[in-house]
Amino acid sequence: MLSICLAALDRPELREQFRAFFQAHAGLALRAARRHLDGNLSQDAVQEAFTAVARNFSRVAALPPRAQRAYLLAAVRTSAIDLLRREGRYTGLDDGEALPGGPDPTEAAEAAEGYQRLVGLILAMPETYREVLRRRLVLEESPEETAAAMGLPVETIYRRFSQGRKLLQERLLEEGIHP
Repeated sequence: MLSICLAALDRPELREQFRAFFQAHAGLALRAARRHLDGNLSQDAVQEAFTAVARNFSRVAALPPRAQRAYLLAAVRTSAIDLLRREGRYTGLDDGEALPGGPDPTEAAEAAEGYQRLVGLILAMPETYREVLRRRLVLEESPEETAAAMGLPVETIYRRFSQGRKLLQERLLEEGIHP
């Protein structure tokens, strides 16, 4: 999949940037696709989304990291809809309606609110735990990805994550949220 996307890029410096973007976000894109599709269709949606991102990567690369992720996730959703249309399983959505097989819009809104509260609590954590928790819980990185990004041993990541998670649970309880 990566080689197909890299072929769409004409400048070598964009290829390296895209390779890093792909490696950082492939897992996130697949998890997002699996919320809407099953099996091979989710992988197809991810491939189509990354190909679309590659075609526009000179513009995408100029965006802030958060906007780059949002662009990718929108591309995954669009690809999922396209695949469902091809199979005749998509009839359109009303405002706020979920994709077939996706989450209920009300539940999704409640989850988004809870997610924002969680992110706020993580950002208020002591620095020792904040970045590890952010990478593991918000960016959904593996311990190995987090260790590589932070330049720390994996064992340190496991320890800081465990301790930070305990502290986060205490803070959630203080706010009346039972994890």
